[in-house]
Amino acid sequence: MPRGSRIAVVSDPGRGKSSLIQNQICRSAPWAAVYVIHGMSESKEYDLIQHTKLTFEEATPDFFATESKKNNKQPCAIIVDDYAYADMNKKEKANAYKMVQHACTHHNFTCWLASHSLTQLVPRLRRACDIMCVWPPSTGDQVPYLARSLGIERATLQEAFDECVERGKYSFLCIYQNPPAGRSRIMVDCADHFDE
Repeated sequence: MPRGSRIAVVSDPGRGKSSLIQNQICRSAPWAAVYVIHGMSESKEYDLIQHTKLTFEEATPDFFATESKKNNKQPCAIIVDDYAYADMNKKEKANAYKMVQHACTHHNFTCWLASHSLTQLVPRLRRACDIMCVWPPSTGDQVPYLARSLGIERATLQEAFDECVERGKYSFLCIYQNPPAGRSRIMVDCADHFDE
């Protein structure tokens, strides 16, 4: 994943969001540090990766500035998973917004935001994401909304999701706002180009 990206990882439960994040973290290494903000405080989901556990109360702009300086401005990663974004208090919201709008753009942090639906990500976080990893929705009536949100023709998005369905339940789309050189805007499983 390109450094400084804000990556939304969206699917129903049990489709491989956390596994994808861990794979992308490992394949995008090295990281000077990894930070995990998890909605379930006792979760061991990311214990395979050496990380620091955080809450959005602790994840202040000053915290990220200090950590960036401590790590000599080397790339750092943030994972936010199983979080009730809509239930954040005022301070948590402010910290979350500053994380995606400042820590990622000014302090060399790359952030993964996992959610069960695109609408679960509050709009300000969703709009900050420049990469979307999205699994086919469980119902077809979600495709028009997703197409509008992602700025993709409905028929094109449906065709791409159909390709994922043919491959199996763990297949997903990686959609870039500005794809890196040599990549299509839509990639299937982050590996295969989907020609719009």
